[in-house]
Amino acid sequence: MSIRNDSAVLAGYRLQVSRVINAPCRLVYRAWTEPKQMVQWFSPEDVKCHSVEAEVKVGGAYRIHMIASKGDCIAVGNYREIVPDKRLQFTWNREDGGVTGTVVTVEFEDLGKSTRLTLTHEGFENEEDRDDHNEGWSSAVEKFGGMMEQHKIKE
Repeated sequence: MSIRNDSAVLAGYRLQVSRVINAPCRLVYRAWTEPKQMVQWFSPEDVKCHSVEAEVKVGGAYRIHMIASKGDCIAVGNYREIVPDKRLQFTWNREDGGVTGTVVTVEFEDLGKSTRLTLTHEGFENEEDRDDHNEGWSSAVEKFGGMMEQHKIKE
């Protein structure tokens, strides 16, 4: 149930966050691919996910609007790879241009009654952006895992 953030994994302007979630793989995957579920959790702990628009198909676009104390953050991109219950890959850009040209890969490993979720985000131009996103993704994955395990994400 702990999040792994190895400094060796973070080298090279890439980050990786992994967590075992006590929920079946098909439910974990659905919560990452259905906008009505994504809007319930898709943000760090201290940030509100305001809206999610997503056309989950290869080439499909998404837009995630998050509201933090320091202002709005809108992530946009396109899905590059979709393997149901196994893998999602999508581009990740900030609508304001703050971060562009990065790629997120989420892998779902079916462990029976639980799922190992591994998120890799790469292509950052500098350590500051990588570290900022590492903090955000770590918080979001922990929040997501807790909500899944407590059955708080509704269909």
